[in-house]
Amino acid sequence: MRTVASGSRSDIHITGVGLVTPLGTSADETWRNVLAGRCGMGPMPALESPLPPGKDGGQCPDLPADFAPDLPREARYLRYAIDAALESAGVATSLPCEPDRACVLLGTTLHGMRAAGRFLRSNDRTELQNFLAGDTLRLATRHLPIHGGSATTCSACSSSLGSIALGVTLLQSGTIDLVIAGGYDAVSEYAYAGFNALRLVSEPPLRPFTKGRVGMKLSEAYAIVILQRADARKRSIATISGWGESADAHHLTQPHPTGDGALAAMKQALDRAGIAPQDLGLIAAHATGTPDNDSSEAAALTRLLGGHANGVPVVGFKSHLGHTLGGAGAAELILSALAIRDQIVPATANIDPAQLEFPNLRITHGASQPGAIQHTLNTSLGFGGANTCIVLSVAATPASPLRMGDAGVAATKAVITGVGILLPGMIGKDAFVARVRSNERFDPTQTLTDADFEHLLNARRTRRMSAYVKMTLAAVSIACADAKLEAGFSAAGILGSMHGSAAYSDEYYAQIVREGMPAANPMLFAEGVPNAAAAQLSLMLGLKQACQTIIGTRTAGLDALRLAAMRIEQGHCDRVIVSAGEESHATVDAAYTHCGLRGDNGFLNVPGAVAIIVESHHAAAARGARVYATIGASRSASGPVEAAADTVARAIVPADQIVGSANHTWIDRAERLALRKRELPAARSFYDITGELFSAGALASLVAMLLTDDAANFSILSTDFTGVATSVRIERP
Repeated sequence: MRTVASGSRSDIHITGVGLVTPLGTSADETWRNVLAGRCGMGPMPALESPLPPGKDGGQCPDLPADFAPDLPREARYLRYAIDAALESAGVATSLPCEPDRACVLLGTTLHGMRAAGRFLRSNDRTELQNFLAGDTLRLATRHLPIHGGSATTCSACSSSLGSIALGVTLLQSGTIDLVIAGGYDAVSEYAYAGFNALRLVSEPPLRPFTKGRVGMKLSEAYAIVILQRADARKRSIATISGWGESADAHHLTQPHPTGDGALAAMKQALDRAGIAPQDLGLIAAHATGTPDNDSSEAAALTRLLGGHANGVPVVGFKSHLGHTLGGAGAAELILSALAIRDQIVPATANIDPAQLEFPNLRITHGASQPGAIQHTLNTSLGFGGANTCIVLSVAATPASPLRMGDAGVAATKAVITGVGILLPGMIGKDAFVARVRSNERFDPTQTLTDADFEHLLNARRTRRMSAYVKMTLAAVSIACADAKLEAGFSAAGILGSMHGSAAYSDEYYAQIVREGMPAANPMLFAEGVPNAAAAQLSLMLGLKQACQTIIGTRTAGLDALRLAAMRIEQGHCDRVIVSAGEESHATVDAAYTHCGLRGDNGFLNVPGAVAIIVESHHAAAARGARVYATIGASRSASGPVEAAADTVARAIVPADQIVGSANHTWIDRAERLALRKRELPAARSFYDITGELFSAGALASLVAMLLTDDAANFSILSTDFTGVATSVRIERP
């Protein structure tokens, strides 16, 4: 892994915030209640099923009745928080940039999962139109002139801090001037039942870092920050001066016992900020109140702070808010920004100092106190060992001059050194090339079974994994072999999936609806979360750099490739494994058929996964790797579905050849019209050979071009049903 130079500050500014939590419908209301020592736990009437006896949780207050009453809960509250953040930044009525240079990048764990519950109870497939993460973003932002693209990332409970770190990457690429970032999760029986089945939900109040702590309190939050570069510092609430990400590579649901992964992310964030641990005025810990998580985090903090441990106050905001899952990191980051603004050290709730288990840490308790806070550290430590940390600094910190990797100045080029294909009848390069050159149409009845690719995996380790996860790991195995990577190599992972582990999720949720929350299957819950493949990938290969997943759209795989290239170009890592995969499932098929998109007059989908190894030019040259191509310019665009052709036209990066995502739906016409608007030649399509692969389709097309066409350059284009489009230009060496 490339060493982060001390002092290489990001200097991205938070210019506005929007926050809805169980303690209030604004950031300031929540903050006042935290300072007053209040907790937001209580009944949860919005939960679809009754709470188990003795349990409670956190539910947000009601919004004004006339605010977007037609939207699902998650989209409605999310829109409210986004509007508040834009108002806070002073850009609600007029953006400070062109609409094409503003984008939305949010994190979540469960997106529109409540829609699945409504479907399972009513059998009304129309409900599933609001299920995917891309649909939640569409509903929440369709009233805004934000046209620079939208995407959703998932790294379990670190999702929203992960989205903010990726937002910093987008801003430093110079392609975007304003990012709406953060995260959300609504109260959901799906999540409550799962964590309860894992015996992680507490009946007593959440008491982080204390003896006898028994678990978390599940809650909801919608937390949004407006991010801009240093030229916005006059409006700044706080500066993001550093960020760090890592993976434990230890266990799907348990943290590393000595906090190795968390410590690595903390150190990265401090190194990027150019500060020492003793410079911190406040640490906002993940602090879930679960025995193993708090113990692991305490170990990491103790090692980070060393002899300064008793001098740096540590607060656990979840003691006030509950665990808000995908909203947690961003919600707690906003509270840290307000602590900097007001120079107040907040107290952790429910703490009896005599019961603190880690006396070497200064866990705040009692009443909030004035403090001198120049820098804060926020930690988010998610399922699967996904760790994200962010350092905030006072807004008055001077901006650093531009450096390599900032504002569009590339430190190195990102190149493709390996590819892996796993499709029905096309496992590996040779079979795929033969099919492409024969131009033989795909067979929609053909599928993939474990027997087709079990030779690529450790069957004992993968027997409980979902089909999506297994296919992803197998495709990555092929790609690593193609790149001739030796065992023990270092890499980050950015994956894509539109539907994730659909079969496991459906089976898990259907049982809850039939039999009640006590019937929840903990194995299906853990293996069915959207970032399961990223977590299992880190475990399989021992990857200890960031591993996360872009979810909920057809563009997810191409978005992952785009973000991976940016991270490499900015010098943050030397190698990223990019993959996208989709499994087949009857419920998914029926939903698209109901919408008129799938069938004889639409697409026919097949399962599969595609993986691509992306490296820095320097790293590839150092190991003598074969380079297939260089990743060039990329662009994402968004807009109303009815104006999809205009959106696609804005997304296209010109090249000698354009490879589109036509799939016998309205997307074909939108892409044709867009190419005419741009006076570009008609797009090539590989749909008739591969079938509809959703998030993996664009990556399959890329591999097909690399292996069977000698074009000097080409652009891969992908369009989603929500009106979002992404393209990436590929250039031959």
